Amino acid sequence: MTTASESARLLSIPAELIHHILAFCLPTDVANFSKICRLSFDLVYSGNDQFLWRELFLNHYDDPRKAIRTLTLDEVSFSKPFDWKYELQSRTEAEIIARHAHHAEPNERQRALETFISAALQALPTSRATEDQPSLNLQWLDRVLRETRMLNQLQTEIQAHSRLRAYISLSHDPSTDEDSRQAVAARRIDSRCFVYDIRNYRNVNYWGPFLANGSVNWTHVEHLANVVLTNLRELPGSWAATVPPLGFENTRAFSAPGPYSDTDWAGVEGTWRRYVCFMDYRDLFAFNYSNVAHGPRNPEFFRDNRFREATRLIEIKLHLVHQSQLRFHEPSPDCENVKTHYPKLYFCGTSRGVSGNEAKVEGSVCIGIDGTVRWTFVSAYGAVHNSSTLWCSKGVQLGSIASAAGIVGSWSTSMHDQG
Repeated sequence: MTTASESARLLSIPAELIHHILAFCLPTDVANFSKICRLSFDLVYSGNDQFLWRELFLNHYDDPRKAIRTLTLDEVSFSKPFDWKYELQSRTEAEIIARHAHHAEPNERQRALETFISAALQALPTSRATEDQPSLNLQWLDRVLRETRMLNQLQTEIQAHSRLRAYISLSHDPSTDEDSRQAVAARRIDSRCFVYDIRNYRNVNYWGPFLANGSVNWTHVEHLANVVLTNLRELPGSWAATVPPLGFENTRAFSAPGPYSDTDWAGVEGTWRRYVCFMDYRDLFAFNYSNVAHGPRNPEFFRDNRFREATRLIEIKLHLVHQSQLRFHEPSPDCENVKTHYPKLYFCGTSRGVSGNEAKVEGSVCIGIDGTVRWTFVSAYGAVHNSSTLWCSKGVQLGSIASAAGIVGSWSTSMHDQG
């Protein structure tokens, strides 16, 4: 217990020194200090400058002034003085809400999730100078979400939940115990039901994981990631080394290997590893349209131990080209008229599977209306008829630009034929 005389002696120290000491404390400890007396409250909250709040923030989180901003709209907001006090209080509040999520109101949970997403997007980019420097934002975020298990308590904030779970990519669910295995198995069935439901692929959502307004459908992205990763977990040991890097740290900008430049901001050029999963067409039809397993689209279909998916590892080599050099690629309407500092890039290349079949690949990468990085691939195997391609794929970068976590998307026939 602190006595009045002890408080008086403490507060006789120059305010600048007290602020310097408080800057190394936890934000919650600073809040408790402010409750000692009126003088301590004034020392914390009544100052005209934000020295204490800035130092507190930078001692616990990444410097937001170094964050990657994809939209020019972001530049307008970041041109204003950063409100260190407000942002620090928002993150402290978000952690408190996460630790009491069961009792929080929906608007409080939504606010906390949006704060977590903002922290992830403001993570320190990886660079030659900082490649060994971890992101304080992502360390904090990973710790809070692991300890609170908030993302397992799905309420009404579906898109925000899914976005963070897609960023984690099952790294919080290692399946090392029976409860985890059962939880992942149940999530896998839910994800398969969503991914293989043909109703989720329409012109209105650009035949991919998007909403009608052009923003990302993070629920779709999460389900796609779950299907691929759970399939990879079942493959023989030699595949273990090919599993993509998972977790928050791998969502950082430029965390993927490879050279970057002003002309190749997305890290297009180089050799890529692509994982493709799919059902047999007869199974796809049966799941969507037949009465097999009490269908159509009944989860029981995927509880049959005889059900199997194909999983393929494909190597892709890409290089940048001018748009005029593309033969098959069509404009992506979901990226049109977006004001960004990152121009749309176009590429060509080849893909080769383990069987040796080679295909021509073309595509583009751009910034979407919500600031996310979008990728489009088209490919053709063998002879091409009527200047059309065989396959089209649309995906979303997990995290920021050139993240090591990679791209998650769906693929379909390029012409999207009726039936």
